[in-house]
Amino acid sequence: MTRNVAIVHYNTPELTVAAIKSLWKHTPGCKVTIFDNSDKLPFPKMDGVTVIDNTKGQLMDFEMMLKRYPNKLPTLCHWGSEKHIASVELLFSYLPEGFVLLDSDVLVKQDISSFFNPNYAWIGEVDRHPYYWFQAVRLLPMILWINVPMCEEHGIQFWHEGMVYKVSHHGHPYYDTGGSFYFDCQQKNLPGREIKMLDYVEHLGAASSEHKNWQFWLNKHKNLYDTMEEEKKPKTTKKTKKNDDDKILVVIPYCSQGAQGRELEYSVAGWRKHFKEDYLIVLAGEDHPVTKTGDDIICIESPRVPGKNGQYRQHLDYVSCFKKVRAAFPKSKGFVFVADDCYAVNDFDMSDIKVLKKIGDRIPFELSSTNMWQRDAAKTKEKLLSQGYPARNYTTHLPQWYEWDKLEKLWEDYDMENESYVMEDLYYNIYYGNRLAINVHTEYQPFKCGVYRANPRIWYIERSFKDRIWITNSPVGWVSELDKLLADYYGI
Repeated sequence: MTRNVAIVHYNTPELTVAAIKSLWKHTPGCKVTIFDNSDKLPFPKMDGVTVIDNTKGQLMDFEMMLKRYPNKLPTLCHWGSEKHIASVELLFSYLPEGFVLLDSDVLVKQDISSFFNPNYAWIGEVDRHPYYWFQAVRLLPMILWINVPMCEEHGIQFWHEGMVYKVSHHGHPYYDTGGSFYFDCQQKNLPGREIKMLDYVEHLGAASSEHKNWQFWLNKHKNLYDTMEEEKKPKTTKKTKKNDDDKILVVIPYCSQGAQGRELEYSVAGWRKHFKEDYLIVLAGEDHPVTKTGDDIICIESPRVPGKNGQYRQHLDYVSCFKKVRAAFPKSKGFVFVADDCYAVNDFDMSDIKVLKKIGDRIPFELSSTNMWQRDAAKTKEKLLSQGYPARNYTTHLPQWYEWDKLEKLWEDYDMENESYVMEDLYYNIYYGNRLAINVHTEYQPFKCGVYRANPRIWYIERSFKDRIWITNSPVGWVSELDKLLADYYGI
């Protein structure tokens, strides 16, 4: 069987070329066919690629096609989905053996040879929970095996007349690209095989022809399509193991200049004693002898960034540290960020970390503050409010979960290598602004005991070993009584 791969192209030449390079890097020998619908940026000539030129409507005049449907409903993308469905349908006649359909804005990240299987009508991911309630269950078209001979034998088309919402179908459900195809295959009881799309491809999505972050996205995933030798990874104290990519990364930024006593050692001891997941602690910044105490901890060295007038240096350091961790673990989905002065004293897992937590409904600081961290918080508040986001205070001093793709978008959108913001307040207000959070700034929650004054209530700290998950402290709260309680508790 010829391993045919088809891509419907529309004004995204750089993305489509990268997609093809990633395909050939991971699955050599595939025959690539481009159906080019571009009106501005056609696909360039590329060795080994067959181009079906429809840039002037030579094969399918979409305007004429749409005129056949006088009752069609308007769409924001000028019936882009409907045109895509019609293009895939036409590809049936050009690739009669069958083909793997790829979107132009995906990058292949492993061998897809198993997709070319004549025993299945389709192989792909079933989107059982569409974004909108009125959308039908469908097969995602980002990577999808289509068995053309089996489809023709059973009279199945990709364009099902009467089931193309906003053109030939005006009611619910909305059959987006791959929707009617999945419905028809199910009706005929044809065999299919489900996969997880993101196991095989990275997907840009979101109107890729106009996506303002596409260049950043391509550079971020350069290792998937670039055949040149990979750049050297950041220096680590130990070699990362192959299965480290599957572990939960616990990232602790560390600078000895701001550390006190044995805070870091107690913090590491807390993760080892109470975290009930498969993890790897990553000390990001400056190395420390604690990284020599086990295989569950490494250091990724990250020198401090130069100071900049008006910017809070520690926040710029965080971005630098996290980028080096990202480079060292390109396959990870996210990481836990935690300070070195946060100590676990009861068992917990990722559900305790991921639950949304805040310490107030409004960031309380003002730009007039003489404290640089508070000024950064105030600047973050002003930025959020000016863009219509809430400005809740998420600086809980507790472990927090961050997804790389979301965080990297913030780095780019807010120029966070040069402009310092409070990361957690940007991240959670922007991505979770419509969500309710637990308030940990009270006595009535199980998460935190905060030691933030020089004369703390010792009985309150002692009680927290029974009724809190974490104990945290500020610089002024690092007192000898707390040091002794932690040393006794961890036995170190």
